[in-house]
Amino acid sequence: MKLGQISFVTFASQIASSVFGFIATIYLARTLGPGVLGTYFLVVAVVVWLKVIAFGGVQSALTKRLSEGDEPGAYITAGTGLFLGIFAVLALALVLARDLVNGYIGQPVAIPMVGVLFATLLLMFVSGALQGQHRVHISGALSPVDMLSRSALQIGAAVLGFGLFGLLAGYAVASIIAGLVGAIFVTWRWQRPERRHLWSVFDYARYSWLGRLSSRTFSSMDTLVLGVFVASDLIGIYEIAWNLASLLAVFSLAIQQTVFPEISSVAEDGDQDRIVALLDDAFAYAGLFLIPGLVGCLLIGDFVLRVYGPEFSAGHTVLVILVASRLAYAYGEQFLNALNGLDRPDLAFRINGLFFVTNISLNFALVAAYGWRGAAVATAVSALVTVSIGYWVLSRFISVSFPLRAVAMQVLATVPMAVVVGSGRLYLEPSIPVTVGLVGVGAGTYFAALFLVSGRFRTTVVRNLPVEYGGS
Repeated sequence: MKLGQISFVTFASQIASSVFGFIATIYLARTLGPGVLGTYFLVVAVVVWLKVIAFGGVQSALTKRLSEGDEPGAYITAGTGLFLGIFAVLALALVLARDLVNGYIGQPVAIPMVGVLFATLLLMFVSGALQGQHRVHISGALSPVDMLSRSALQIGAAVLGFGLFGLLAGYAVASIIAGLVGAIFVTWRWQRPERRHLWSVFDYARYSWLGRLSSRTFSSMDTLVLGVFVASDLIGIYEIAWNLASLLAVFSLAIQQTVFPEISSVAEDGDQDRIVALLDDAFAYAGLFLIPGLVGCLLIGDFVLRVYGPEFSAGHTVLVILVASRLAYAYGEQFLNALNGLDRPDLAFRINGLFFVTNISLNFALVAAYGWRGAAVATAVSALVTVSIGYWVLSRFISVSFPLRAVAMQVLATVPMAVVVGSGRLYLEPSIPVTVGLVGVGAGTYFAALFLVSGRFRTTVVRNLPVEYGGS
């Protein structure tokens, strides 16, 4: 498959996943309310933090070493052993610290969290193996499998009245299903790993783990800090806003996941020109959905939030700030992705360390002073730090030419979209049909305008059609 087609397949998979999650979350929000959702999101944030701290670097290292193509059997075996060993340690820690965990969450959830942790680690391990074997499109397809299963199970649990624990069970079972489906497509070639294989994984993981940790810091440090300072209702609203912002970022994530193994492979051959070309495409399209999404959220973000329930519209300002954060971070992640692909995780480590310290410090300071809006601002400032430092560091090694014209065309295409959506905002009352209509018309207007004004976008669309242009 062409690189653009792989990106699109990955993106389509993540969009499908997000749509399933969007629909399910609307039902759960209207049925259970922001309080239960807030507690659920807090539990998930803790679990994800645990797995990323302990296994994030290993997953990145596994993907990197498998993508290089040397002795894959030894690295698969090493990865499997590390997955099982890390789970055992984390499970024991949760059991021993169950009183502390239950006190922080406010519910007796420590033991159920062990099951959720195993499920998420399994899916994480399988996804990393698939990406390393250049099966990014299959790895991406696991997201809708996971989310569709999760949505069905959680809605069923809510209907039956299981509440928070039903949500957690649905999360765990769905991740196991997706992980087992993905395992079918992994090439399992068992080979006893030697010390050098384990050291190779560790050598890369010791730097890249902070990159995964920083990504998770960006995604959920604010949630953990909010758990200390604010009520679960506000956490629920904040997380809904974050999920909407993340929905707009799925294409940039698809690009990142697709480009990393390609840069890694090309870097082995020393082809600098090809690396620069890959980065240029990544930067050109990282904001393809986030740029119009930011404009749309400014205009009708409160309409969209009201779909979850009237009380959720209070998160409009937070939503706008979070979308801006995701836009900045989308570009910053491409810089870090390139450094990791060039086998310079040490430099990415330092950038991520700066981001980590900045994000944590700002979250505690601003949330304590300004509440939940302070968390959104902390996230935005941290994202700007990443993109600024990332550009400066990467430009020391390769020629980085940011495609300003391509991005400017995307900004220009939002103008007719803003006119259409803004007019609807002025004359229409908020409702689900009106909101869906405005989002759909706005998206259609944006992409039609972009197709007209951007020759690069037209060329990219035609080049990645499943058949040759003209139907041949």
